[in-house]
Amino acid sequence: MRMEMRQILLRHLDRHVSELNELRRLVSRPARGWLRAVREALGLSQNAVASKLSLTRGAWTKMENTEAREGISLATLRRAADALDCELVYFLVPRELVAETFTDLAKANDPAMGHLAATEHSMALEGQAVGDLAAKEQPSR
Repeated sequence: MRMEMRQILLRHLDRHVSELNELRRLVSRPARGWLRAVREALGLSQNAVASKLSLTRGAWTKMENTEAREGISLATLRRAADALDCELVYFLVPRELVAETFTDLAKANDPAMGHLAATEHSMALEGQAVGDLAAKEQPSR
């Protein structure tokens, strides 16, 4: 992928990452899994949810246990969320100790990104800045 396109994609992700990082700090996965926590909070029995999915109670219990052990597939988790009248939302955010943004993460993992940033900075100091890529993201008028 061209470096310019990568930077545009990284900036797009960076716009959202701070909000997601805050959400991650506020919400932690329940020890016995989200499926069980949500089902119990809604006051639903295992039989009630299992019947919505045309499963046995035992199959639903296995699904809850698999999710708690982080072994469930996204497709199965989406079906379970539908049965609980929930929306499945998942996202990835950089680990705080590594980076605050995806741009920082890319620089840490790709020497070319770090070199490009250093070059852009040097050129800006010399009055030869290439221009802000954010301006290129704006639609033409």
